[in-house]
Amino acid sequence: MWLIRGALAGVLVAGLLAGCGRGGSAPAEGPAPASPAAVTERTLALTGGADRPLPTLVVQPTSEGRHPVVVFSHGYTRIPDDYLPLLRTWAGAGFIVVAPTFPHSARGQQQLDDHDIVHQPGDNAAVLTAVLALDTTPGDPLAGHIDRDRIAAAGHSLGGMTTVGMFTKHRDERLKAGVVLAGGQWPFGVGYTGPPAPILFVHGRADDVVKFEGATEAYDPLPWPKALMELPDGDHLQPYLGPGTDFDAVATATTDFLRWALLGDETARSRLAADAGRAGKVEDRLSGAGKG
Repeated sequence: MWLIRGALAGVLVAGLLAGCGRGGSAPAEGPAPASPAAVTERTLALTGGADRPLPTLVVQPTSEGRHPVVVFSHGYTRIPDDYLPLLRTWAGAGFIVVAPTFPHSARGQQQLDDHDIVHQPGDNAAVLTAVLALDTTPGDPLAGHIDRDRIAAAGHSLGGMTTVGMFTKHRDERLKAGVVLAGGQWPFGVGYTGPPAPILFVHGRADDVVKFEGATEAYDPLPWPKALMELPDGDHLQPYLGPGTDFDAVATATTDFLRWALLGDETARSRLAADAGRAGKVEDRLSGAGKG
């Protein structure tokens, strides 16, 4: 059983309770297609054990060939469907997105408990194992379409913290890259372990749930290739749920980062600074981490 505690636990949990509940082949260069017509969606009945149901949304590109996988973690009192505009953007760009609904942090669950985050990296590992097995399951829509060597983890808020945990205390060495949206290091700390993997952090200066410093506390100690996208007017939700200018910037930048980190697309890397738009900015420390 994993244990939980962190120096910022009290303040951070209070903020999450107050805020999160509101409410193959490299892709072609250029803007990522975001049309739902370019992807298919279904929900898999997965579990992390008898007491941990993990219904998992799969958003899959319709294009042929093998595709990288992104496992996505939702925020506290959120569900994967809340992020469909972002997940469809990634899938439309050629990534298979798998997004479990966690048993104690998703909206609608009978027993909400943000401290259950300590189990969520393991949930993601179980989901990832189950999904990868579908690559060799005859008749499954994913059969023959998964690039098992190109896998990333991404998440928002409590899900962003879950993502950090997958590179620190509960390192999953299948992961080659990460995207942390409005997240931080609680409760897993910053003991990054395993093979280096580039990570993109995105955070808004106007985020009053997980303060901007929450991102820097996880970002600054990271010894691997990294980037930090700062949104001066970005709050805790709109840049990731959409619609709006900040959402467009996040969707474009995260897609370009994934293209570079998982597919070695250097042209996509070169667009990151411009992806932030006029107001935002990107600190790019990704040099020396060639991928693909």
